[in-house]
Amino acid sequence: MICLPPIAKRQGCALLQPPASKSEHPYLKPMLDALGGCVECANDDIMSALMAPTCLMGPMYGIMMNNRDWLVNQGVSPEDASYFVGRTYLAIVQDGERDCRDPHRFDELVAEQTPGGLNEQSLRNLENQGMFDSYNNAMDAILSRLQGKSDGSLPTKSD
Repeated sequence: MICLPPIAKRQGCALLQPPASKSEHPYLKPMLDALGGCVECANDDIMSALMAPTCLMGPMYGIMMNNRDWLVNQGVSPEDASYFVGRTYLAIVQDGERDCRDPHRFDELVAEQTPGGLNEQSLRNLENQGMFDSYNNAMDAILSRLQGKSDGSLPTKSD
């Protein structure tokens, strides 16, 4: 079982392996669901794969820090920039969390971006810069570390 820090605030999702239905502790899933959510993992490989995105917390905070710094460089006060970025990302994440059991939810959120609009353009620009490939590479590296196949490091741009 993996319980991440947000579980303490009833805002996270625990990973449970073996599934409660296959263990001597059938009460675990309902208990973990009450603490924010639970995904039962059929095996260690599935649990390791699900652990990889949890390692994007630091990069998410890095994006938020970068957004704040960019706003400060545009003349926004550090306090206003920090507050605005935090509240904006909260709203974005809450929108993504709604109906998140629907496997098409994120596709729908991407598809609803106004064609030719600023969000659609930002998405396209970041796709063209290889952002999603970079995220996939980072998750592959973390998975490799979790599986004991590597130290999880990726080559730097200068390598």
